[in-house]
Amino acid sequence: MSVSLPTPEREAGLADRLAASPAGETRYAVKALWRTVQGEGTQAGRAAVFVRLAGCNLWSGFERDRARDAARSGADCPMWCDTEFAPPGAVKLSAPDLARAAAEAGGAVRFCVLTGGEPLLQADAALVRALHAEGFTVAVETNGTQRLADAFGDDPADHPDWVVCSPKLPEGELVLEACDELKLVVPDYRPEAYGQFAERVREHGEGRARRRALWLQPEDGPRLAEATRLALDLVFENPRWRVSVQTHKALGVD
Repeated sequence: MSVSLPTPEREAGLADRLAASPAGETRYAVKALWRTVQGEGTQAGRAAVFVRLAGCNLWSGFERDRARDAARSGADCPMWCDTEFAPPGAVKLSAPDLARAAAEAGGAVRFCVLTGGEPLLQADAALVRALHAEGFTVAVETNGTQRLADAFGDDPADHPDWVVCSPKLPEGELVLEACDELKLVVPDYRPEAYGQFAERVREHGEGRARRRALWLQPEDGPRLAEATRLALDLVFENPRWRVSVQTHKALGVD
């Protein structure tokens, strides 16, 4: 595999930097790979390598399909999602090649976040093992519509080390068995609608500091002011929830 990075700071031009892996083994459609700082939730401020896997089960990623996919999936996110994850332009990489590219992009950084789209449509045990072999702690950000056991198998060693769920469907339609953080994007998703699913969030910490990581993320864009006010109101009403601020945008990084 030909890698001509240097370490990328932005999620652009992946196909210009990486050559696709040969066919014949499992390959992952990667839309972007870049070094950055995690901007949200429990890991905010932590240096990371983000790997954006192409594809999503709730929206095609194309403007023309927003209304159609919102009606089809029952999710609100197709109407406002601004992430570029559509498959055209993705580079297809094997697990070892992808892990090596992440290691080269990261330099000393050994925290890798698999995101999308919906990364559990592609991510599997082989990819986690390859990233672990390069020394990475592996996190994944999922919408909760896929089971960890279906993606990674039954061996906990093959599962991601940290799981963030940002649901876009009602809690009754979520099949994710457990996660380490629950992040609701307000105003469309609110605590009262996810009370039962919140019990699937693992507790972390010691003694009195032990807690579930429950976050309210104001939607960026034209509704940001409204969403921010609502998030503040909701955490005063529901103190176990916290406001997640997109600190990477304040820092000026992707």
